[in-house]
Amino acid sequence: MGSFRSLLILTAGAVLGGAALIAYRISEESGKPFQEALSDVPAEAQRMFADLRGRADDAMERGREMYMEKQEEMGERLQEDAPIQ
Repeated sequence: MGSFRSLLILTAGAVLGGAALIAYRISEESGKPFQEALSDVPAEAQRMFADLRGRADDAMERGREMYMEKQEEMGERLQEDAPIQ
């Protein structure tokens, strides 16, 4: 029970810290006061997660392509190395 409470407090602190960091970055980039930048945090967080998701999808696709190329290459090598009967 005590570890769950600690985990909950740690998670809440991380979320609040992340929101403050995003708001600080927004205020620095736009020149808005920190309090006004806090209202932009949800939209910015959504944009950041969408960007992260897009990058992850691109990396997964490149990984699949590389895997398929390697599989084809290994198949070709096995065909070349197969004994001729």
